[in-house]
Amino acid sequence: MFITRDYLYTVLGILCYTASLVYLADHIFPHPSLTTIYSLLGGCLLFFSFISITLLNRLIIGILFIAGTIVFITNDVPYLEMLYGFGQNLNLLSLFLLVPLIGTYMSTAGYLSALKQKVQQAEKRGGEHPYRLSYFLVATIGALLNFGALAIVKRIADESFHSFRERKLTLHMMRAFAFCMLWSPYFVNVALVLVLFDVSWFGIGGYGFLLAIIYGLISMIMLRYISFSEDPLMEIEERKSDVTYRPPASFASLLIFSCSFVACSFIFYRLANINMLTIVCLLAIGHPLIWAIFTKITRSYLHDVATQIQGSFVRLKNEIAVFITAGYFGLAISYTDLGDVVSTFIHTVSLGHVYLFTVFIMLIALLLAQIGIHPIIIVIGIGSSLSPEMFGVSPEYAALTLLLAWTMATQLSPFSGQMLMAAKLMKAPRSNVIRQNALFIVICFFVLSSVLFSFYLLGWV
Repeated sequence: MFITRDYLYTVLGILCYTASLVYLADHIFPHPSLTTIYSLLGGCLLFFSFISITLLNRLIIGILFIAGTIVFITNDVPYLEMLYGFGQNLNLLSLFLLVPLIGTYMSTAGYLSALKQKVQQAEKRGGEHPYRLSYFLVATIGALLNFGALAIVKRIADESFHSFRERKLTLHMMRAFAFCMLWSPYFVNVALVLVLFDVSWFGIGGYGFLLAIIYGLISMIMLRYISFSEDPLMEIEERKSDVTYRPPASFASLLIFSCSFVACSFIFYRLANINMLTIVCLLAIGHPLIWAIFTKITRSYLHDVATQIQGSFVRLKNEIAVFITAGYFGLAISYTDLGDVVSTFIHTVSLGHVYLFTVFIMLIALLLAQIGIHPIIIVIGIGSSLSPEMFGVSPEYAALTLLLAWTMATQLSPFSGQMLMAAKLMKAPRSNVIRQNALFIVICFFVLSSVLFSFYLLGWV
């Protein structure tokens, strides 16, 4: 029987979600057989994603995999333990796969259409502020919807605003996306640093949000300096609006759904002895399903979920390869004394000064991201190696430092997901986007690192 590529991708998409569900089951009801199953599935997904990604990413993934395997063998690590390396980052992959179910429900229920109509109503009343409003929309709904927020808000802008410059607006939205990366517990980078340093979201969330507010203010100030050579003014005199076809309660339902999800996340995080990452994954499955049953759209929602599952491997094959390999390599280096070596080296070059330590970590992430190394590899490599005590800082401070490093790196890396998405939406080469963002990131780099250091001086973290 001949297996088509589409059929294979569908099966692999189902395997992605199967691996995530087995991981969650093992986290709730721990059993060695479940760990073995999701690790085997992780290895299978790594193989197929590896042969599907670009040559540059394949080279980086291959080097990390070979290096990790050599470390395992030279340290006489049992083969079963090596196998577990493929499941090491299933928690992060689960977050990446399951959180979009929230957006799927919002779309099925018509909440995103209601949001668009609300914007159109405001625009018709003469309150149009395309750049400011688009930034606000991405910075708010992006906290839940991740990359999906960029495409959604861009579509809202195209269908709602009369006058704006497309590339300028899209770059401003890209910066708004990074606002969420500094604090949202629904983002992979936040979940990762919580796990790496075994800290509570409540220990860093508030400080991350303060950094995000300052970042947002810099974004607003720097908006006037965005100027692409080819960015004509988009002016649309008339457009059809479907405002009258949707009951006013739809937008209220969107707010209730979103607020209830966030509230449940923090309530369960406070009451249950489970990390935030697992809680978010479980809620991403259960919360939309319960609402779908309550609003009587279960069949439509499950149909849309099935469609999303079938296309998940194609959409996320790069992230699958990177996440699984990073986990495999991270487990391997835990069997070496590389952590002490890296910590000693960073301590030496930073002269033992906390501010220089902060700047140096961020600079490493920025430079490595430019040559195609995904931030998750950088953060796992550095985070797994650092001993915060050697630098006289708390695990919370180290976690915030890596959050800043990841956020800055993705804004300049030609290989980051948000850069690829933004360049596609604005129909511009990535090099143009990077040039427009360079001065902005330099300013954010020094301002935010100084603010974080001030938190340390004040004894807050």
